[in-house]
Amino acid sequence: MGNWGSYQRNENNFILKVDYFFTKDGQIKFTSYEWNENEKIETSNEMFNEKFHEIKKYITENLGKPYLEVYEDLEKSKEEMARDDIKWQSKNLSAYLLRFRGKGGFNQIRLAIYCN
Repeated sequence: MGNWGSYQRNENNFILKVDYFFTKDGQIKFTSYEWNENEKIETSNEMFNEKFHEIKKYITENLGKPYLEVYEDLEKSKEEMARDDIKWQSKNLSAYLLRFRGKGGFNQIRLAIYCN
């Protein structure tokens, strides 16, 4: 991969950061999306849950059923953070959806898409 680009914007109650990497001939090979809390607007845990499931539904409708789903229970965890993982694979794309939750209220969603 040669070049990259990045931008950040407000998306309702979230701050969305997007990074993309492309080859010298302009083909995008990797795109990363990251949803974080917008500090100017209260972003509840429920809003992160809804966004996570909205993204999961959209990707499943376009790539099919995920081949891996792992959900960690933050309440039962001895760790301060929990991570949920969902992975899809199609002929042309691989997608990884991650949800990070912290006992101190931390919330973040990441989506990585690779072109095969």
